[in-house]
Amino acid sequence: MRVRPLHSLALAALVLLPACPAKEAPPPVEEQPEPAPPRRGDLPVIAARGRLEVLAPPALEPSLHDRFGMLLREREVLADFARRRGLELVILEQPSAAAAVVALEAGEGDLAITVPLTEARKARLAFGPPLGTVEEWLVGLPGPDYPDDLPTSLRDLGEREIVVPASSAVAELLAARRSEPPRFRLVLDEERDAAAIAAAVAAGEVPLTVLPRPQLAELSNEYPALTALLMVNQARSLGWALRPDAPELLLALRGFLTEKAMTGHTEELFTGDLDGIRQRGVLRVITRNNPVTYFLYNGSPRGFDYLLVQRLADRLKVRLEMVLAPSRDLLIPWLLEGRGDLVAASLTVTPDRAEQVTFSRPYLHVDEILVEPAAAPPVTSKEALAGRTVHVRPSSSYHRTLKALGVGVRLVAADETKETEELIDEVARGAIPLTVADSHILQTELTWRDDVRAGLNLTGAEPEEEGEQPKPAKAIAFAMRPGSPRLERAVNAFVAASYRDLEYNMARQRYFESSRRIAQANAWRVPAEEEGRISPYDDLIRKYSAKYGLDWRLMAALAFQESGFDPEAVSWVGAQGLFQVMPATGKELGFTNLKDPEQGIHAGIKYLRQLIDRIDPKLPFRQRVRMAMAAYNAGLGHVQDARRLAARRRLDPDRWFGHVEKAMLLLEKPRFHRWARHGYVRGREPVKYVSEIQNRYDNYVKLVPE
Repeated sequence: MRVRPLHSLALAALVLLPACPAKEAPPPVEEQPEPAPPRRGDLPVIAARGRLEVLAPPALEPSLHDRFGMLLREREVLADFARRRGLELVILEQPSAAAAVVALEAGEGDLAITVPLTEARKARLAFGPPLGTVEEWLVGLPGPDYPDDLPTSLRDLGEREIVVPASSAVAELLAARRSEPPRFRLVLDEERDAAAIAAAVAAGEVPLTVLPRPQLAELSNEYPALTALLMVNQARSLGWALRPDAPELLLALRGFLTEKAMTGHTEELFTGDLDGIRQRGVLRVITRNNPVTYFLYNGSPRGFDYLLVQRLADRLKVRLEMVLAPSRDLLIPWLLEGRGDLVAASLTVTPDRAEQVTFSRPYLHVDEILVEPAAAPPVTSKEALAGRTVHVRPSSSYHRTLKALGVGVRLVAADETKETEELIDEVARGAIPLTVADSHILQTELTWRDDVRAGLNLTGAEPEEEGEQPKPAKAIAFAMRPGSPRLERAVNAFVAASYRDLEYNMARQRYFESSRRIAQANAWRVPAEEEGRISPYDDLIRKYSAKYGLDWRLMAALAFQESGFDPEAVSWVGAQGLFQVMPATGKELGFTNLKDPEQGIHAGIKYLRQLIDRIDPKLPFRQRVRMAMAAYNAGLGHVQDARRLAARRRLDPDRWFGHVEKAMLLLEKPRFHRWARHGYVRGREPVKYVSEIQNRYDNYVKLVPE
């Protein structure tokens, strides 16, 4: 008998209760609470409620979670999404994915996770990007039915019976396959879930069923006789399902999931030395966002420290990855944890820091200067600071310097998330009375503002000879983890070779003295209504990225790579517009004026989406995107050639960085490309292309958070 919903049974019980005797007054009846309304609504309703309610099938054993990458960290990923939105995450356990879908459609939750995609479900529900795929296997007991070998296709089953849950994804698949003669018998069970049917198979009560590989692995511990007989589906996509009436939640989740998939490498911990950095192919530099160190201008990363570490990465022949610490006091802890390999954030060398990290040779020398309002009476001596209030970050070298003066300065702890430039601005506005800044930071500020002035030099040494300029007393250097001698030697060699060379001096003049460059750097101080902008075309890029389920910041990185955000750009081969689409391709996609920003953006994003969908769906989403970007540059045929070559060279054909990209480089050589289906390709171009877009996207994610 089909099980009815609990609320239906409760209602039936109330109807069948005996009536009260007529001569007795009925006892007072307490009003029953109204049933909870369905949890329907989009992101604003969820935000007002303060909870994200997620329908989830039973979690697998942790030992099974490593098989599908990000898919099997769904709850952790959801917790991160909820945290960013200020929401409490509530997991509503369901017996199965099918039950989660039913509950979602009934309005009993905001989204359902680990949902197998089917055509019927895609017609009724909205889905975020697939998080992974799963194999589905025909399961039975070994025995006389297969005396010689296991079945090689569903045709080998004859008239045997396959029992699956009626609402499961595999029911739709098998219903379509029954057209293949001879027809097996498909039984749709209305009452039991997949685990219960598998138990019946193990007991010999049901001949066959179909299970996803992770569930089969888990149930095999309980029912060792269960045997995988035949793979009936190699790559069932799994994703997060939402009702169609939640477009804002869908958009937020799509962007978030793309970010997590494409930047998950930035969260990996690594504490190795230079050989490990070279093997990974990435130098991770921990820094902060400010006009001197690292900032974004017109879609491109800039900054004095950024320029130096980019040169260092080029010297080491690895990619540069910038890691933005959320506050100044986390720079060294993040380094020691392995979130980065190097700190480059105008970090002053101090004895207490030197006890924790290894510093390179200094690449800058500065003094610490008291910053005063321009209109206020000057502080004329260090002794005159007695009783005065100075705001500095507790983790800064300024805090240590002021305490060492021993004159009774009143120190106020500034927020560790604030940069020195922000504290200088607060002095200018009268929000705080005094602060301290490194001389190069203050020099930069004074090129464009006159509402503060340089006061006492708190660290400057007296000149050794009369008339000689005093030498700056504080050294700024790169910080590394202790126990990285090879990296230390490489960084010191780089500093020795580049300190005060032509490029160094040009960069120093550009970022500390050039009013034009400093004006660009000050673009980081944008008004609140303009925060989060990368280009003049952000709104259009957001619009069409949302349409095709991609992160707009990734598409902005692609557009910058293609055209530098110039809608009039035309390449030497005739590609046009912001996304440099060929006119013939544009025409196939339905666009006739690629120089029009809207048409050009729509065409480029639509084309990339088509390429992603043509890459093997078994690949993790981030790998499909990277392969698609390489195909956008060099053509899908060359990417497929590189994957085949990678497999022959014992590289991983499913991973771009360090694997397929190496094979792509080999396709430049005759002994490799003569056997390729699509022949020669200038492999260095797609390799550089994907690397630069990934790095730029990493930058955009850090500097323009959603």
